[in-house]
Amino acid sequence: MSDLLIRKLPPTVRRQIQERARKNRRSLSEEAKMLIQRGLTAPEPSGGLGTRLFSMVREEDRGDDLVFEVPGEIDEPPDFR
Repeated sequence: MSDLLIRKLPPTVRRQIQERARKNRRSLSEEAKMLIQRGLTAPEPSGGLGTRLFSMVREEDRGDDLVFEVPGEIDEPPDFR
């Protein structure tokens, strides 16, 4: 097996990996290998940001237009000039 050296790893990232390793009862090296493996085997997100945001909204809440209910009566529309 070969080695991998990661230079200039931010201290916060190292700390996060150390905390996860401690929580999972693994060494820092084993936890880093596990995270890399998970990242490589995770499915690539398809589509762009809009597609991902759309998928976060429940189907019953989706629509073609937005409707805002305004309490009370509106005498005349606002003038935006």
